[in-house]
Amino acid sequence: MALVERCYLRPPVALETIQHYTFDDRVICRVRFATGPPGLLRAHAGDVTDWFLGQAKALDWLDGRGFPAPRVIRTAAGDLIASHDGWTGLMLTFVDGVEAGADPATLEAIGEYAAALHCLPAGPVGPARLDPSGAMLARLPELEADDGVPEVARSFQRAAARIVRRLAAGDRPPTAFLHGDCWPANAIRAPQGPIVMVDWEGAGRGPAVFEVAYLLLGCHMGLPQLPAFEARPERIAAVVRGYARRRRVSDAELEWLPDAVRYDVVQRAVAAWSFGAGEERWREDLWLRKTLARHAASDEIAEIARACFLREQS
Repeated sequence: MALVERCYLRPPVALETIQHYTFDDRVICRVRFATGPPGLLRAHAGDVTDWFLGQAKALDWLDGRGFPAPRVIRTAAGDLIASHDGWTGLMLTFVDGVEAGADPATLEAIGEYAAALHCLPAGPVGPARLDPSGAMLARLPELEADDGVPEVARSFQRAAARIVRRLAAGDRPPTAFLHGDCWPANAIRAPQGPIVMVDWEGAGRGPAVFEVAYLLLGCHMGLPQLPAFEARPERIAAVVRGYARRRRVSDAELEWLPDAVRYDVVQRAVAAWSFGAGEERWREDLWLRKTLARHAASDEIAEIARACFLREQS
């Protein structure tokens, strides 16, 4: 309450938590004021100014181009970020509506939204969550060493090494402005309005095809992934129809599709260095089992998507 009162000079009527998990050092809540629409407050204990400032600058840049996304609510002093009593906060407009779902019409709309975003210049923003980091590329020697990786994860390890090797060699797809976590759970449909994406924490510059592929994988979430991840052609086709309506995917991007679809799980596995886990953990840990299932389905998802893109772009 104090951060909002002191920095925004608008006493809140209520703070309503909307986060799925409870943490001592952070809050995500809807802020209701006596007058005017509510805001969305993200606040962290400690100094996370650089992290919040990156998000704020990205959203402010989109706002200047009229792109449909949450807008930054500046402090009474005109600052993008608020700070008070050891807490740092970012206030955004609250996107009212319901989770859009994953029916074909919605997936088509999300695909079109992503394409419209990728058609914008990359802008003066930092790297997106999906952009390959120097730390990721630095793990290439360990990936190629193939030491101690159990047989159950060997195919995934080889694919990860191939992807990181391509990126380290400079084989990078075209860059665009990315949302960073573009999947149906972050799509909100406003009452009698269009779809708007929320949760822009991972926004920034990165390869557009990595985000397309992330959505092609993400459009399957909510469906069974174990014991096997089953590709759904109707969902893939819907994403592609929407995307192709706004942006043409290049031949180089189409060639990247199989590796792009598995890129996110590779990025996460390298960051956590899951390759050091033993065989028992790979067989029993839920996240690692899902990682292998997504890896196994990646080629089929990419093949279906490639055929859809070639048809839509012909």
